[in-house]
Amino acid sequence: MDNPFARFDIDHLSPTSMLQFRNDPALGIIYLIYGIREAGSPAMHRGQALDQVIGEVLAESGTTSCEGAVNLATEKYDALIAKTEETYSKAAIRKEREIVVKCMTHCHSVIADWKSPLSYQHPIRLMLTDIEVPVIGFIDLHYPSEVRELKSSARPRWDIVEDHAFQVVAYAMAIRQETGEWPKAVVDYITPQGMKSYRVVERNRWVQEVVDTAGQIRKLLASCESREALCSKVRPDFSRWIWRYRPNAKQFALKHFIDGNG
Repeated sequence: MDNPFARFDIDHLSPTSMLQFRNDPALGIIYLIYGIREAGSPAMHRGQALDQVIGEVLAESGTTSCEGAVNLATEKYDALIAKTEETYSKAAIRKEREIVVKCMTHCHSVIADWKSPLSYQHPIRLMLTDIEVPVIGFIDLHYPSEVRELKSSARPRWDIVEDHAFQVVAYAMAIRQETGEWPKAVVDYITPQGMKSYRVVERNRWVQEVVDTAGQIRKLLASCESREALCSKVRPDFSRWIWRYRPNAKQFALKHFIDGNG
C-alpha cells in the first residue's frame, strides 16, 4: 500500500498537528507540510514556567513551600523571557508575570497534596490502524492509572476545552496501547482564581475523533501528488476563530492557497 506520509516527508503526527488539521485542514497542511509556526508570547512563557515548576514540585513530593514555588515560577518565567528572540511589550511581560504569581499562589495548596507522578513529560508513541506513522507527544503527568494535562489560563474554565479533550485522550490511547489498561484522562486548568480539574467522560467520542482525524489527514495526502496539489485542493476558512491566533499561517495561506472563505 502506498504511504502518502512518506511522499510529503512526514515521519510522525502529533496531537498538536492533528488539532491544527481538525480546526481547518488548510491550517494542518501549513503546519505539517510547510512547518510554519507562530511567534511566542508572554502568555506562552507563563504556561511553560508554571508547567515546569509543577513538575519539579511534584518530583519533590510537594515539599516545596508556596513561597518557594512562586519564586521558582517567576525565575523560570523571567529566564524564558530573557532567552527569547521575540520582542514583547513591557506591559504584556508584566501582566503575565503577575498571572504567574497568582496562579502558583492559588494552586500550590492543591498541587502539594498530589502524589509524585511516575514521570513528567512522559513520551508517548501511538500507532493507529492503517496510519503508517506514529502519533508522538509528551504527557505532562503520568500516574499509574491516570494521565493529566496541565493548562494555564488567565480566566476560569468551567469545562474541558475540546482541543484539550482531544489531546489528553490521545495520550490515554497511547498508555492503553502500552499497558492494556485505560487510564483516566484529566485536564487541570491553572488559573489566577485557583485550580480546576476535569476528567474526560466522553472517552469513546474523543477516541473516534483521534482516529477519524488521522484518517482524514491520510486521505487528503493520498489524493495529492504534490504540495501544490494540496494547496489547490484545500480552501482555508478564515471565518474560523483559530485564524485570529495564527497570523503567520494566515499570511502563508493568503499567498499560497487559491482562495479562502471569509
